[in-house]
Amino acid sequence: MDTKSVPSLNDGNVKKTKGRQKIEMKKISNERYLQATFSKRRTGIFKKASELATLCDVDLAVIVFSPGNRVFSFGSPHVDSVIQRYIAHAPTPPTLDLNEPFCTMDERGLHAHLDYLANRFTREKKREEDLNRLLEVSKNHFWWTSPIESMNKAQVENYKKALEDLKTLVNKKRGSSSSHVNSAVPMQNPMGVIDGTILCYRQFNDIQRNGPTPGLF
Repeated sequence: MDTKSVPSLNDGNVKKTKGRQKIEMKKISNERYLQATFSKRRTGIFKKASELATLCDVDLAVIVFSPGNRVFSFGSPHVDSVIQRYIAHAPTPPTLDLNEPFCTMDERGLHAHLDYLANRFTREKKREEDLNRLLEVSKNHFWWTSPIESMNKAQVENYKKALEDLKTLVNKKRGSSSSHVNSAVPMQNPMGVIDGTILCYRQFNDIQRNGPTPGLF
């Protein structure tokens, strides 16, 4: 074998290359190279997808948006049919509402407050009606100044009892106010007297309409 025909490693005519090197995975800064690489790799992806669909008999879809925001797609058998199939079989993701416990709490508190206001409104409405009726009576005369000539014996006794109850109530409220005369808190309007007057008025009004009620007094 003629060793002279074999190129020496030290021969300057031997081609020197770096060989196959790993490409660094980062965005290509050169716009022209970027577009060329995208077109080449997109064609390769679609080719691999087609091979996968043929070899494995699967339905698939590949959708790609270019750097220029153009859309490219490949589907087997069709992109639309694959997407519709995916939507039909994909489970609905659960909705996570972090404020739900607080909303539930706020709703419960709101309902309770509304119930309280409704009950209070009903009570105040009833009290207003009683005061209006009492006011209508007082325009002409107070109920305790009603003439007793038209009353029978039982009505007179009940009328007398109602006056005594009202007197007792007034004395009780007056005594309660006197015991707090040195208090720093100003004396409030004795609403209890008004409420007691309303109660006595109701009793007397019932007597006038329906006659005496056994065991009432």
